[in-house]
Amino acid sequence: MTYPLLDAQLLRRATIRTAFSATTPMFHLAIFSEHRHEQWNVCSQLVGLRESPTTDQRWTPVWDDDPQLNECALIVRVEPDFVLLESVTTRQLRTTDGRKLTGSTILSMPCRMRIGDVWVELRSSNELRPLVPLNQTGLDDLMLPQTGDDKQLGPSAATVTRWLAETAKLHRAAAGSQEFYDDAARFAVETVGLDGAWVLRRDERNSDAPWQIVGSQLTEPEKGICFDENALNRLALHPTTWYQQAEDNSSLRCPNAIVIAPVLDEHRQLIGAIYGVRNINEANRRRGVRPLEARLVQLLADSVAVGIARLQRETEAARARVLLEQAFSPTVAEYIQQHPESLAGQEREVSLMFADLRGYSALAETLQLTDCYELLGDVMEALTQVVVRQRGVVVDYYGDGLLALWNAPIEQPAHADLACQAAIELFDVLDPVAEKWKDQLDRPLELGIGVHTGVAYVGNAGTRSRLKYGPRGNAVNVANRVQAASKQLQLPLVITAATQTKLSDKFFTLRVCTAKLPGLERPAELFTAYPASQAAAVKSRLDDYSRALQLFEDGELEAAEQLLSELADQGPATPAHFLAHYTAAQKNGNLGRRAVDKYAAQQGPVIEIISK
Repeated sequence: MTYPLLDAQLLRRATIRTAFSATTPMFHLAIFSEHRHEQWNVCSQLVGLRESPTTDQRWTPVWDDDPQLNECALIVRVEPDFVLLESVTTRQLRTTDGRKLTGSTILSMPCRMRIGDVWVELRSSNELRPLVPLNQTGLDDLMLPQTGDDKQLGPSAATVTRWLAETAKLHRAAAGSQEFYDDAARFAVETVGLDGAWVLRRDERNSDAPWQIVGSQLTEPEKGICFDENALNRLALHPTTWYQQAEDNSSLRCPNAIVIAPVLDEHRQLIGAIYGVRNINEANRRRGVRPLEARLVQLLADSVAVGIARLQRETEAARARVLLEQAFSPTVAEYIQQHPESLAGQEREVSLMFADLRGYSALAETLQLTDCYELLGDVMEALTQVVVRQRGVVVDYYGDGLLALWNAPIEQPAHADLACQAAIELFDVLDPVAEKWKDQLDRPLELGIGVHTGVAYVGNAGTRSRLKYGPRGNAVNVANRVQAASKQLQLPLVITAATQTKLSDKFFTLRVCTAKLPGLERPAELFTAYPASQAAAVKSRLDDYSRALQLFEDGELEAAEQLLSELADQGPATPAHFLAHYTAAQKNGNLGRRAVDKYAAQQGPVIEIISK
């Protein structure tokens, strides 16, 4: 590719920079089409425009330090008063008056051209406009005629009514969407009566484009697609509404008049602006912006600020909802959003459930690492669904188990019922998982579950960014010890007396024993629970176990052992197998606690649970 006028390799890099002023002026470059409007600050003397090879009619700037400059279809060299344009594009390139541009052309500043349906403008950044702050305009001035040509005392009542109706529509629009910003710009043009409007967001980190165009409406792009950044810099220093009056405009013969209004966040910090322009022509009697029109643009900016604030609140709420739903059911998540104080921490009576996959360590030795990971994931997913279905909160996953709670943060009077119902359902949901993994498993999947009801301090036990809602206190330790005891007692479910006393008639229970749990000073009354529907099938065996337990606690070990042995042969419905061996250990005088004997125990009615 060659450039006859610029001599691509020589003029572009060397001659251009020495033949003109050493100080390169900053100028603005804007590109506008139906679906795109962008503007950049340019501090180099050379800039190229390159059409995207994948997107039709999308032109992007290429700066002079970019190797791709040599591949651009348009090369522009900018001086304070003119632009030297070199074009090799096959696209139709014309000026605003329709003149076709080919090869090398010198154009005056500001320079506007059209490439197909895309408008391009380059203009100097040294414009200074006479702007008036709206806060210095009195209420009486709002209704005075602004020019000799316009004899009206301001807008009619019908016009003001239309303004307010359109403003109300914008308030109801979905903030943050492209349509919202485009509607705001359209409001400034169609309702206020301007010829062009930009909705801008401020980005101080981007020096090339500190003001991002997020919405625009231009009725006459041939008269300009750039906004005046000097005026916006004034707005940044003094964030109030500024506008250009008719008398100021007529004396300077400016081609247009502007109005800019700040978009402020809840802390009154500048985050954007509404920028409007009125072009001066014979068809428009107005030579500037009226104070009342400036006031309406300010109202529009306030509406945009309200919309952005609403969007931020909705975004934060959605982010919080996602975070909450990672730990809670949708119902609980919604409650916490409505009552955020519930995360602050409070004392509550809760029912806690620890559930542990038994024999997982031995099982893991027979499986591949990835299989272990996936199997445990399937198990935890199944358990979690049950907890959520029974309106519980999964507090945490630990290795091959989980901790869940009820009665917090939402009050649940039947929390003990819910915890025990969840525990019973957990055993059933393992069957589909076991069926799925039957080819890899050499043993059944079994759970050990402990449930305890007690007072705990519940709240966010994590951080603000990583929520972990859960309980703290001795009740958690007791529940954990009860779950561990279920293995030695050879029962799938063990509950404490505190839980048992709160159960409804949907369950019936069996007192297992009085046990000394590791780490706890006081012995605990332990029970197991069954659904009421099973009462008839196991009642006789449960009654026999209760008699055997009473014999054991009364010291009648011989009779207790005989009855327990008979019960053990009838199946695992009761903890008879464990208590039979424990009774035999006491009867045989095993008073010590040896590691080789898991039933080693002290004498007396209180059973000592050895394993933790």
